[in-house]
Amino acid sequence: MNRLECVKEIVACPRCSSADFLWRPESVACNVCGSSFPVIDQVPILLAGEVPMRQAHGANNLGLIQHLPDALHGVAERSRKVVRPALVHRSGQTRSLTRQFVDSLATGSLLLNVGAGSSDYGSRIINLDMAPADGIDVVGVAERLPFRDEVFDGIVFQAALEHVTNSHQALTEIRRTLRPGGSVFIEVPFIQGYHAAPRDHRRYTEQGLRAELDQHGFSVEATGVAVGPASAMAWVTAEFVALLLSGRSARAYRFARVFGNWLAWPIKWADAWLDVHEMAHVIACGVWAQARRSADEDARSAS
Repeated sequence: MNRLECVKEIVACPRCSSADFLWRPESVACNVCGSSFPVIDQVPILLAGEVPMRQAHGANNLGLIQHLPDALHGVAERSRKVVRPALVHRSGQTRSLTRQFVDSLATGSLLLNVGAGSSDYGSRIINLDMAPADGIDVVGVAERLPFRDEVFDGIVFQAALEHVTNSHQALTEIRRTLRPGGSVFIEVPFIQGYHAAPRDHRRYTEQGLRAELDQHGFSVEATGVAVGPASAMAWVTAEFVALLLSGRSARAYRFARVFGNWLAWPIKWADAWLDVHEMAHVIACGVWAQARRSADEDARSAS
């Protein structure tokens, strides 16, 4: 079964939740509410009025590229990693967390990657994002997942909860689409600078993430540090230097941010040993949790 055929078996209308679709090569129509959605390169765009965009615009865009001449945009994109080196370092242990979660699920399990971006965890994972791109199987949003109830054995929700407008609705949707006993792996920022994609709304401590999942009916099995305190320090230092040198000018800030990155990026390498420190969570850059939809609770609520 190819990817589109697999998607056809599990999707539902984001407007009325019906799974009764009429599929055509360039569109899919809901036979219940009459909504029609485009299909682009075999990828259904199952949005219920949301704008399919990823990047922030205007005042929310903290990048430098938009201030360069158009002729330089291509060069700037290709040299982005050199001009502004990444401020986050993951040790081998934290880098493998998501892969370990995926591999822990039984062979034949079906998984969903919400806000997948360019990540690829294998052929049994359906990749969802809010804009079409290479490797994306379905376009949709976390607050209105376009899937039937209880179809996934596992869900990856990595670096996405901070960007959704309604976190309560997103977690409710995650739980709805998980089978009883299914698991979710969530990674969220704690001490990180603002990064809109296209928005940036919230931060969590490790304790706060556990409480959030508890309140949404999940049984939390494990939590920990996803990105360590050195990365947090590097990120905050780069931002502070840019603000300090910018003379209160947003335009100058964007140029000063390049210098801030170069000044601060060596700090991140301390996470090669600090991210497993017993107290790393107090100023961690990001935290994670693995939780389960309890099969026992669902059985009790049905009785």
